[in-house]
Amino acid sequence: MDEARWQFRTGLIYGLIAYVFWGLIPLYFHQVEDVYPGEILAHRIVWSFPIVLALVALSAGGWAKFTAVLFDRRLLLTLLLSASLLSVNWLLYIHASVTHQIAEASLGYYMLPLVNALLATLFLGERLRPAHYPALAIIAVGVAIPFAFGGDFTGLAVALPVSFGLYGLVRKMVAVDSLTGLTVETLLLLVPSVGFLIYRADHGQSAFGADWSTNGLLMFGGVCTVVPLLTYTLSIRRIPLLTQAFIQFISPSVQFLLAVYFMGEPMPPERWAAIICIWVAVLIFIVDAAQSTRRARAGVPKLAVAAAE
Repeated sequence: MDEARWQFRTGLIYGLIAYVFWGLIPLYFHQVEDVYPGEILAHRIVWSFPIVLALVALSAGGWAKFTAVLFDRRLLLTLLLSASLLSVNWLLYIHASVTHQIAEASLGYYMLPLVNALLATLFLGERLRPAHYPALAIIAVGVAIPFAFGGDFTGLAVALPVSFGLYGLVRKMVAVDSLTGLTVETLLLLVPSVGFLIYRADHGQSAFGADWSTNGLLMFGGVCTVVPLLTYTLSIRRIPLLTQAFIQFISPSVQFLLAVYFMGEPMPPERWAAIICIWVAVLIFIVDAAQSTRRARAGVPKLAVAAAE
């Protein structure tokens, strides 16, 4: 029992670190908002690679797992697809941050659990729970409100959870552990990233140069990428998925508070109406997940008794 409690506590701490880190990441992008988003993404990939490579070297059997994937064409192609989806998601979020659209981005990440539920139904043969239907309907209303009243379609709020949801779907279907998969994905994106940075440097467009403050911030992008992903991976191995479902809303909540109260992003009435719809849908999702888990736990002893008889 003590071991289980320790695992839960450490898993919760790792999860809080990951989601608070992701929630605060707009502050980092705010510091490099004068840099072209594509260059920020390229630096993020380049400086992540030595970190994940070092982690592979330090992990048990890390090199064997890494090289095995490199010689498996099917796994490589699948991870190339997931890497492309991840890079699209990263670029969208960087664009949202440097163009002061963090409130809209947080709106999108509130929708992620429901997007995952929909993708699981469409591609993994899982069935939507009854409570998911009204939640999805409310999400649709929330997305439509800004467009209907202000002509402002929240495309970014839709593209962010869909791209990350598709990334998660692809990763779920490939039998590669998180660290190995992230290392291979980073390697696959490394060559085009380095090529892009060289191209910008040759054309005098690179932000990486004499200003060591900017250089340090761009290099720090590797830490900003790897730390939350690694702590997230450590967390999901230790705590129940229901607990994850609760704490994952820390990230968009922190982002939303930063956008409104720190960065002063405008919040017209239709945007508030949209986010209220999202919060209602999220509440429905959480209550349903909690009730489902409670019923499942209550049913375990009955099944055990029936099996014994």
